[in-house]
Amino acid sequence: MEPYGFLKKLNDNQKEICLSNDNFILTACPGSGKTRTITYRLAYLAQKNESSNLFNIALTYTNRAADEIETRLLDLGIDTSNIWTGTIHSFCLQFIIRPYANYHSNLSKGYRIIDEYIRDEYIKNIAEELKINGYIDDLRSNPLIREKYYELLTKNKEIDFDLILSYSYELVSAHRFIAENISHIIRSIHVDEFQDTNEAQYQILSCLICENPSINILFVGDTNQAIYTGLGGVAKTAKEIRDLYRVPFTEKCLDGCYRSTQRMVNLYTNFEVSPTGVFSVAEYKEQLGTFKYDNKIDKDDLVAKIAEILRSELACGMPENEICIVAPTWFKIFPFTNQLKRVMPEAEFDAPDISPIKRDPLNVFYLISKLLFTQYSGRITGRKRTATDILNILHMDFGVLMPNYADNYLVLRAINATQANQADGISTIKMAVKNLWHSLKISIEDYPLLKSTYRDFVDKIVSRIKQFDLSFDYVSMEKCFMERKGIVINTIHGVKGEEYTTMIGFSLLHGVIPNWKITRETICHDETCKLLYVMCSRAKKNLYLFSESGYFTRGYNPKPYTATNELKMCDFNYDI
Repeated sequence: MEPYGFLKKLNDNQKEICLSNDNFILTACPGSGKTRTITYRLAYLAQKNESSNLFNIALTYTNRAADEIETRLLDLGIDTSNIWTGTIHSFCLQFIIRPYANYHSNLSKGYRIIDEYIRDEYIKNIAEELKINGYIDDLRSNPLIREKYYELLTKNKEIDFDLILSYSYELVSAHRFIAENISHIIRSIHVDEFQDTNEAQYQILSCLICENPSINILFVGDTNQAIYTGLGGVAKTAKEIRDLYRVPFTEKCLDGCYRSTQRMVNLYTNFEVSPTGVFSVAEYKEQLGTFKYDNKIDKDDLVAKIAEILRSELACGMPENEICIVAPTWFKIFPFTNQLKRVMPEAEFDAPDISPIKRDPLNVFYLISKLLFTQYSGRITGRKRTATDILNILHMDFGVLMPNYADNYLVLRAINATQANQADGISTIKMAVKNLWHSLKISIEDYPLLKSTYRDFVDKIVSRIKQFDLSFDYVSMEKCFMERKGIVINTIHGVKGEEYTTMIGFSLLHGVIPNWKITRETICHDETCKLLYVMCSRAKKNLYLFSESGYFTRGYNPKPYTATNELKMCDFNYDI
């Protein structure tokens, strides 16, 4: 293979960023090749320094984004042994908490990671004991409940997702040698979607960069897509980043959109909070596509109308996976999806579904289940990586002592040898775990935290099966890990980073987008614009939007939901 031949696929701007030794703050407009630029930059650095053990890191907001980068690297034929991709939580666990847990008083005697399911159960129980009523979101923010909650975690030797970041920062800031050790095994760090980065992540990375300023760092994102501020996302300015990291940064912009027509670009730039100058460079940029906005339709007629649009699109040859339907919240999506499936039994849908096993990639038993119920696709690299993660979690999180011959192949053989019970997926999981313990020559009774994590994992599956009346045969368990196909139905947040020929959005209502709790008008306007910007910029050619009528709020506001002013002010019928 020609050295760096893959760089020929980039435009001049993207190629310059890949080849440069500068640190970058990169603004990437929708469809401008952000993921491609990160992937090819990682590929270039890995190939250029193939004999080096220094890591090139890519920090993504979601595991799905990390998997996408990993897949693209493998498709390029790149040796990824000196590339690491994952979320900040995964990074903190692998590089900070697991190697250095002994230096933190709340980690040194062992710990287990809990998910939001257990967290919310704890919160509810504490609220009940304190006789405090309210919705779970409000209970989590109650100072008295939070104090009791963290006391309970300390007592139980448990950590949640927030504590992963908090303890990681405490380790690298209080013990300089930890930051120094980690920083000197890293060549580069690429932070994807930096506008969604929280303060703790900025600070953790700052500790590493300050110890080794030679680390090459790239921040890439778009402040117009900062839709996670409610979850702590902070879109720092270039000056704030320079002041925090104390190294020079070059500012650049990827402003050519390969995704959308110019007409689509003209529409979604109406919702920009920060002007970008984005323009279309798509091969079909002059096409007009279809733009429709309906703020008169009654909610009871919405499903039939969208089904009519879908049938029309499919009849014209549109592939199902090139159509996406979004709404602001899951609360709106679940009933809509059920109705649409009944109306269109002939179509396939990649839609949210409540499954027995909830995604939790930091849980060792979820990873065991993933290997158990995922069919081998011909690529063993991913399965080996998952098996290695299982060994690392057992050893470093739970202190499990394993024989010297234990490796990822042993894990795979133990799980692959499990005899499937076609009628009972839960018993199959239990058998796989038993086989793995036998192969590793360990007794779960010797590790109380591991035993309680296993019990909670099974209990959660049983609880979901009972609560939602789910099937739990082997095939149903397989579906938890299958890649879905068909017309995509998701939240606006959930499709960020994706693209479709046709986008359909509904429940675009004031009080829903954004949530009614946001009362300050300036914040409300900005948050609405960001969500509309993200939604519309997913579309390549066609856009159908609905602000349906007939809804009324419950208790908090006697007025009916109304269409967003931001959409009502747009012209959906102009030509270019």
